[in-house]
Amino acid sequence: MMMTTRAFMAGMGFAVLGLCTAGPVRAQTSSPSLIRWAVLDIDPAKLDGFKAAAQALKEAVLRTEPGVAVYHAVSEADNPGRIHVLEMYDDAEAYQVHVRQAHFRDFRAATDPMMVGRQLLDLVPVRLGAKARLTASPLVRIAELEIEPAQLQAYQAAVSEEIDDSIRLEPGVLAIYAVAPADRRSHLRFFEIYADDAAYRKHLDSPHFKKYVETTKPMIRARRLLETRSIFLGLRQR
Repeated sequence: MMMTTRAFMAGMGFAVLGLCTAGPVRAQTSSPSLIRWAVLDIDPAKLDGFKAAAQALKEAVLRTEPGVAVYHAVSEADNPGRIHVLEMYDDAEAYQVHVRQAHFRDFRAATDPMMVGRQLLDLVPVRLGAKARLTASPLVRIAELEIEPAQLQAYQAAVSEEIDDSIRLEPGVLAIYAVAPADRRSHLRFFEIYADDAAYRKHLDSPHFKKYVETTKPMIRARRLLETRSIFLGLRQR
């Protein structure tokens, strides 16, 4: 759903949490009550300014907003001006606290002229798997899948098993978030974080991933895979 600038900026919430070293395995995060995915198109000539403004916002959020659970922002490798932002808040009140902050209003004022396009999706969780902490320079990949509606329940069961096994069994799989737009449950999005490229390649060769591929192959109508470059990645420490 395409948003006006006013509606987008009212809904957008950049909330960056501290990067830290690898920690204990956690098979699934507790489900936040508000999840959003923003796709921002930034004027290439203003991209550095946008990143600086986002950095300033991040620092303020780290100091003052405990209700932000997850923030991840990456740019597409082949299109650096297109930025994907995944945000998770403890609840709707935490989000409202965020958008009322002076640092968020400053971010709006600074970045609104830099944006040439934006899309905002309200999401529901399918499976949210993550380690308790991230490494300093992980690899991020994004996938967009369209599932046969009649096979959606079976697909969700298969992918949930695969995500749980990946987080539990693979040290290099740091997070796999599977989400879907609230109004299009068969159009899933995945935000996947690996320790490095070797961990990603090892994941593709794992027995549980191969099982998932074979099980779900007939359920998937279409897929789109994106390589990315990290801007900010963060999890609230647990």
